[in-house]
Amino acid sequence: MEKVSCIPVDDQLSVREREGHRVESRGTAPFAANRTWSNRPQPSAKKLALLCEHFYPEMVSTGMHMTELATRLAEFGWQITVYTAKPTWGTEGAEDKPVPKEITYAGVKILRVPTIGSQNGNLLSKAVSAITFVVSASWALWRRRAEYRGMVITTNPPFIGVLGWLFSRLYRRPYLLIVYDVFPEFAISLGVLSPESSVAKLWRRTTRLILSGAAVTVVIGRDMLDLVQRKMPAHLHRRIVMIPNWSDERLVHPVPTAANSFWREHGLSGRFVVQYAGRMGQKHNLEPLIDAARELSGTNALFQFVGEGAKKPKLEELVASYGLANVQFLPYQPMRRLAETLSAADVAVVCLESGHTGISVPSKAYGVIASGTPIVGILDPDSEIGQLIKETDCGVLVDPDAEEIARALRDLMDDAAKRREMGDAGRAVFLEKYTLTRAAAAYDAALSSMLNVR
Repeated sequence: MEKVSCIPVDDQLSVREREGHRVESRGTAPFAANRTWSNRPQPSAKKLALLCEHFYPEMVSTGMHMTELATRLAEFGWQITVYTAKPTWGTEGAEDKPVPKEITYAGVKILRVPTIGSQNGNLLSKAVSAITFVVSASWALWRRRAEYRGMVITTNPPFIGVLGWLFSRLYRRPYLLIVYDVFPEFAISLGVLSPESSVAKLWRRTTRLILSGAAVTVVIGRDMLDLVQRKMPAHLHRRIVMIPNWSDERLVHPVPTAANSFWREHGLSGRFVVQYAGRMGQKHNLEPLIDAARELSGTNALFQFVGEGAKKPKLEELVASYGLANVQFLPYQPMRRLAETLSAADVAVVCLESGHTGISVPSKAYGVIASGTPIVGILDPDSEIGQLIKETDCGVLVDPDAEEIARALRDLMDDAAKRREMGDAGRAVFLEKYTLTRAAAAYDAALSSMLNVR
């Protein structure tokens, strides 16, 4: 495996653009050389288009991370226009309310393109929503192509990277690709796609095309790095950078119990709070946690699930069938209460199905350690978060087995000193490696290198 730096080396860059001058290719440039710009006015050096289906006010998962990154990059002088869809998750009950087509939030311009379908509907509705987003975004990008020099693209939805590849060739707009999920492996691991199907084969070729065309490819975990490298020619590995996800250190911090209104409002006094906060999706193996709640029904443990997702109704049905009184379901909490919410837990669960190792990284772990809360990790030891737990002693790793989870929780219930040590260790490594400020600086360096700007 090649050593991966945090900043792409200079000869990765595809072009050097100067207004009204020729464009010269360098190194392994994927662009045509020796062409001239049209007479159309060119954008300023630090203007970007960001393509992401989820964005503010959808402060959940990718939407939260992209909002935080874009607004922090604006502080570095980047002028960003976000091409996104109508919000569907985590908007405090406002999903059905109309949102402006164009707004500016914290220095970032947000442009919403029309879509059909819904991201919180069934599989067909989600697919239609994703496809129509790609089509609408392509039209908007083409119309505004004079307004940006480069693009930032995520893997949500998975085919949006095709626009990056196309526009980089037609209009010499290099793109930085952020890999949040690896496709088609993600769909295969969920069982919605056969690995030998013609769709899977075409999808693999498309993914390789998108990865190989990116001026910079960002991976968010060491386990993901290996998988992405296998999809790219060896001579392009130097274009890969690893920038872990983060939590916003200005927003998330430990909140003492005496000052925690969330803790008071939900009657958590005298309870040992085992919290899972975030999306409850198909890749999250949460069923063993409900079974562990059944094992610990005679204790003061309270299992608190905060959020939404496709798996939530199934979990609620399981709790009802067991007749459990020690499980609590809450909706997503406002971002302003994130520090209080996470700090209310005695331990926090981070989980990922073993088949998703390297395909996804459960980034909620960074908010957990930012709050100084110990992690109970139900995931592979070799996954990115599994390695973090082993390296820093910020929590414990358990198999997805109810009895093992219950034993680990009993041990932590009885050892407050150990919990404090784990929480302190997590908080220390967070401040050292996983703050939004640190991540934004790494993205700023990568983008500046990509576009040859200071």
